[in-house]
Amino acid sequence: MKFLLLPLGFLLSLLVAHAASFEGTVKMTMTNGGTTHPITYEMKGSRVRTDVELGQGHNASAILDRDHDQMIMLMPAQHMYMVMPMRNAAAASGHDSDDVKIEKTSETQKILGYNCTKYVVTSKDTKTDVWATDELGTFMGLGAVGNPMGGRRAASAPWEQALTGKNFFPLRVVSESGKSPFRLEVTEVKKGIIPDSAFEPPADFRKFDMSGFPGMGRAASGAHDDQ
Repeated sequence: MKFLLLPLGFLLSLLVAHAASFEGTVKMTMTNGGTTHPITYEMKGSRVRTDVELGQGHNASAILDRDHDQMIMLMPAQHMYMVMPMRNAAAASGHDSDDVKIEKTSETQKILGYNCTKYVVTSKDTKTDVWATDELGTFMGLGAVGNPMGGRRAASAPWEQALTGKNFFPLRVVSESGKSPFRLEVTEVKKGIIPDSAFEPPADFRKFDMSGFPGMGRAASGAHDDQ
């Protein structure tokens, strides 16, 4: 059986980049190495759902439930889902930011109506400009660090390491250095009521047994455990 998944750390960090007081939908595009992926995530209290368009009709979706300390990965093509504790997902992120520096500049700009400040993040290999606002809560990174199916780990980008856990949210990230240009752009922030059903696996999805994968055997319970 083949699974089409974005790296776990990428989905996890998208999910936990939110403000608990904000309810609504954020849309963005991520361009890396010439490939662009539209991203939509819905936020409600301690729950966040992220949907990423991978191309050729394929999507990747994930739900973070911080109250229950779990992340639900949806696999629409297989009509399946899997649940894992947040501690396992977080352990995969492996940040190492010793050589990363972040500088807050005096430059400001309004993006989509939000007051943003420019930050410059530098490391040995990269320089990244980040425009971030303190009006949308804490950002927790976009690190691509391997996946629950046993894929290889990879370090998070330096700008991600620098911003993770800070009380501001990036609306624009531009990095022209490194192996490939990278751009993250928030295109819409829409406040509104999100139904609770958006944060549950569809009733016809079957739960995937992760007990055969190292470190994932004690997946979080809940979320249609009866299936």
